[in-house]
Amino acid sequence: MLVNRLKEVWKEITLLSTWIASITGAFIIPLPSWYATDDNTAFLMKFGVFIATALAGFLILYSLRHKMIRTWMRLSLQFLLMFVGIYATYHFFREANTLPYVDHDIVIGSELIANNPFDTFKESHGFLPERKERMLILLGDPEKAWTKDSIVSNRVQLIIMLFLCYLLSAGFIISFCNLIILYKEKYKIKIEEN
Repeated sequence: MLVNRLKEVWKEITLLSTWIASITGAFIIPLPSWYATDDNTAFLMKFGVFIATALAGFLILYSLRHKMIRTWMRLSLQFLLMFVGIYATYHFFREANTLPYVDHDIVIGSELIANNPFDTFKESHGFLPERKERMLILLGDPEKAWTKDSIVSNRVQLIIMLFLCYLLSAGFIISFCNLIILYKEKYKIKIEEN
């Protein structure tokens, strides 16, 4: 009797643990650092995790009522393809909009200020260091060379793409686990009929 009750709630336990694992796993993909602290950024990060958690929870609720294997197969493929696309885009933007400095990737801007240190360095030394070494000129402070608005814009873009990665990976994991559970139930029913 206890075994039958555990079998009945196994799906819910599996989906709930998948939900928790996918949200905690969201912190595996790191967000780049920035020099100045910004309250809006901290709020966006907390809000993004909340939204990803809530939407993943709604997907679990949806899975409890809809038990069509084709639907979950389609959702799994769509979430996987969107995740791969957004993840690749995130890495492209991260590479373009960050520079390394002392074991961190610092978010930079896309618009230089008028009297930036790069021009001064090039005039005095006759060359400009490679892209990966340019943050050394700024001592890790991107606001010395780029406009604050462009830095904030790049930061927000990276945060949005990162949380889309979190959400899509959680959606894929939940839909794929639901697909496996539905296939298992279908196989079990076929065995019982024979």
